[in-house]
Amino acid sequence: MSKVPEQKLLNPAQISRTLGITPNNIKRLTNEGYLEVQKQINFKNGVMHLFTSTQVKAIIPAMPRIKQAWERHDNYHQGGNRMARARAYRHQSYRDKVNRKEQFLNSINELPQDRQVILSAAYYLFHLNHYAKAGNSYLYDLKDSVLHTLVNNYYHRDEWLNISYIEGTNKIVLCPECRAKANNQRLSYQEYLYKTGGCLKCTREYKYYSLYEFTITCQDYRFCFHTPYATAKKWFNKKTMPPRQECPEREGAYAFGRAIYDSEAMAVELIEVIDELQKFLTLFNIEPLIDTY
Repeated sequence: MSKVPEQKLLNPAQISRTLGITPNNIKRLTNEGYLEVQKQINFKNGVMHLFTSTQVKAIIPAMPRIKQAWERHDNYHQGGNRMARARAYRHQSYRDKVNRKEQFLNSINELPQDRQVILSAAYYLFHLNHYAKAGNSYLYDLKDSVLHTLVNNYYHRDEWLNISYIEGTNKIVLCPECRAKANNQRLSYQEYLYKTGGCLKCTREYKYYSLYEFTITCQDYRFCFHTPYATAKKWFNKKTMPPRQECPEREGAYAFGRAIYDSEAMAVELIEVIDELQKFLTLFNIEPLIDTY
C-alpha cells in the first residue's frame, strides 16, 4: 500500500500572502468555517495556528465572493455610507503607507551597509510589534530574539543603541479574604488594592510591570521598543546593566504600542516582516523561527 503524502501546512503569514488578505481576515475565515486549524505550534509567548495548503488553495477562487459577502455584512450592520467612507480612507491610508515605505527604504540605501542593516531591522521590528499587539502574541518570540541579538552584538559598542531600565509597580493579586472585603465595601479589586495595598496573604510578583527600553537613534531616525524585565534581565550582567530611567509612578502596566492597522498590514505584509527580521538574525548565525517559504 502506497503511503499518502503528508500535506504541507501553512502559517498565517504564508496564508496572508497566498490569499491577499491580512491576518485579521484569516481569523474571520476560520470563524466562518472556511479554514480549519490543523495544528498549532507552541511558542514561549503564544500559539501559532497552521492550516493545510490544500484547504487554503481551494479558497482562492472563492475569495472575491467571500469579500463581497463581508462587504454586504459590514454595510448592513454598520451602514453603507459609513463603510464606503471607511474603505476610501483605508485605501488612501494604504497608498500613503506604501509611499512612506518606499521613501524610507530608498533613503537608507544611501547609507553605509552597517547602518542599512540596523535601520532596516528597526523598521520591520516596529511593524512586527504592531502585528503582535493585534493578537499574534507568538511573534514576541521573534521580537525577543532580535532585541537579544542587539544586546549581544551592539550594546556598549555602538552609540546609536541605548538601553534603559524602567521600574514599574509590583503585581498584587488579592487573596480571597481581601476580595470579599472589596465586594462588601463595593469597591473594585483595583480600588481596594489602591486603598489598602492588600494584606500579607495576597500574592505579589515583584517588578512584574518593570521594563527595558531599547532606543535606536541613527541618522534622522529614532525607534523605541520595550520588553518585560522578566524577559530581558538575563541578557545583562553586572558590567552591562542598563541605567535606570526615572518615570512617573503609574498604576499597573505601561501601555506601549498599538495593534497594526489593516492599511499597514497591506503595505508591509507579515511575511515580509518575518522574512527581513530572520535575514537579520542569520547574519549572526541564528536559525529562523517561522517558515516564510
